[in-house]
Amino acid sequence: MKQTRVGPWRSASACLACACAAVLLGALVTAGAGCGGSESASRVVRVGFLRNDLHQLAFYVAREKGFFKEQGLDIREGGAFNAGPEEMSSFSAGDLDIGYVGTAPCLTFAGQRMADVKIVAQANTGGTSLIVRPGLDVKEITDLEGRTIAVPGLSTVQDFLLHRALEKAGMEPSQVRKTVLKPPEMLPALAGAQVDAALAWEPYPSMARAQGAGRTLLSSREIWPDHPCCMVVADSAFIEKNPDAVRRFVAAHVKATRYIRDNRLEAADMAHLFTGQPTDVVRAAMKNIGFSFRPDIRKIGEYAVFMAGQGVIKEKNPAAFARSMVDSSFIPGDGK
Repeated sequence: MKQTRVGPWRSASACLACACAAVLLGALVTAGAGCGGSESASRVVRVGFLRNDLHQLAFYVAREKGFFKEQGLDIREGGAFNAGPEEMSSFSAGDLDIGYVGTAPCLTFAGQRMADVKIVAQANTGGTSLIVRPGLDVKEITDLEGRTIAVPGLSTVQDFLLHRALEKAGMEPSQVRKTVLKPPEMLPALAGAQVDAALAWEPYPSMARAQGAGRTLLSSREIWPDHPCCMVVADSAFIEKNPDAVRRFVAAHVKATRYIRDNRLEAADMAHLFTGQPTDVVRAAMKNIGFSFRPDIRKIGEYAVFMAGQGVIKEKNPAAFARSMVDSSFIPGDGK
């Protein structure tokens, strides 16, 4: 039987073909990873947020709509917190990479060197109202002179709003009695006439109206239009090591924010699931909230000046400190 001898040229050709196939396969895998299509390419991000907070709806929308997965991110819940200081403490402990949190605790912890974070996007603007108890004959804020007004905390955005509202009305803060109550405590306190008025963020004002526990005297858009509220912050060390992951996270957040603005009814239904509040309350509350993602550095600076005046942050130039806290470079496109 005649045997066919395989020449060395055929052996080399076969090796070359195998090598090309391997290179092509590698390119396809890499391309898939770049599109977020490969699990091995997914970047784990530990995220914190405030429990049932309507202002942070973009996180819930991005997660449920798969916008984070589209960006190749593996989002791990680092904690659902009851308050901003709790979340910022988790940043201090190194347990979070990115979080949705209020401006006040963010600036406080950074200003007191208890956490090293940057604001990489905004979550919302506005969303606070001054509500008065049932049966109280009050037509304007000057009618609250000598009355007790609750705020969720000293030097909070709501406290600043109270100061601004009084100032615009020609009043001094000393002309009202200020007390601190958490928003869930404000509604029964109003209904029971333990306080005369309160400044709370949504959905508590809408809940107060629905429950007959109070009515809105002023919305925050009348006091300080489009004021900063919740922010997206990232740990500085995480930013340095994983800038692309931060960029992809912010891209998903921006997409979710735009989705909320373009699909209000569906977003309200999702907010109902996120917060557990009745749909009619959520829809009313969302009318008082601006969902936007570009931080207003000037207004954050105004608030930082107030915080410095209250002794909360120790900065000689609080406006410059606020500017140093904001990094908008991760927002895609022109950020509009």
